[in-house]
Amino acid sequence: MKSFQHFDVSKVEELLNAFFAKAATYDEARSSSFEKLSKGLLERQLKANAHLQDAQVKESEEPSKIQSTMDELERIEKRLWI
Repeated sequence: MKSFQHFDVSKVEELLNAFFAKAATYDEARSSSFEKLSKGLLERQLKANAHLQDAQVKESEEPSKIQSTMDELERIEKRLWI
């Protein structure tokens, strides 16, 4: 039994050891959870970025489709009037 001037500090020592062991376990669990969260967040961001790029490509293609449709309509109208 360790003592500090007639006081038994072994119980305090046990409690501190238990506290630091639980703190270490908590830190490990938190780090693991953070890594999983980070991977999930990164995956969602990549999917969102891919979706945005697809939408931008589609949006840039639409005006050319509209223009080609309008050109075709003009050609048809000219044929009808000739």
